[in-house]
Amino acid sequence: MKQPYENFEKIPVEDQQRILQACIAEFASNGYRQASTNTIVKQAGIPKGTLFYFFGSKKDLFLYVVEHAVRRYAERQSGLAGELPADLFERLLHLSRARFRFAAEEPELFRLFYNAFIHAPEEIQAALRERAGGYAAASAEMLTEGLDRSKFREGVEVEQAVALIHLMLDGLLNRYLGKFKRMSPAEGLALVERITGECRQYFELIRQGIYKE
Repeated sequence: MKQPYENFEKIPVEDQQRILQACIAEFASNGYRQASTNTIVKQAGIPKGTLFYFFGSKKDLFLYVVEHAVRRYAERQSGLAGELPADLFERLLHLSRARFRFAAEEPELFRLFYNAFIHAPEEIQAALRERAGGYAAASAEMLTEGLDRSKFREGVEVEQAVALIHLMLDGLLNRYLGKFKRMSPAEGLALVERITGECRQYFELIRQGIYKE
């Protein structure tokens, strides 16, 4: 039985990369609904029929590209698992800095990854959850496994505290996300340090509310 995307994955790697880059650029800039497959095939230099021969539909194309972004992001994060501090805020700062660096180094891919889960249209949310469920579970485990829970005030739910902090981090990242694309690598990494400094300040405020001392 033919596997999904088998025809695409049989073509030379350089051709795959060229097509993927055209897809990433278009979906990152315009989102799922507004993205144009005409623009994608023009940038990739292939007939439109070839694109749908490879992927079947715009929805399946988008899901494939998001899976690609998730894999790239997960690869960057996976190497950190053995180094994670037991303190919640040190751990989140550690992971967030890696996330910000990824946004600086691959801004289009990260924008696609970020927007897919924050702004996904209702009609593809279920498919995204199915495709990326393993990543979401691994990410949640990375955040909470082995934490020093003795520091928390009585009655504080650790998972709720992590969710609250994530909302803050998402808002902070969203404020700067568009800037990374217009920056040189050196400028992007300098901005990473600035954002990391802001995180430290916000974390200190939150720490006072949920830690014993």
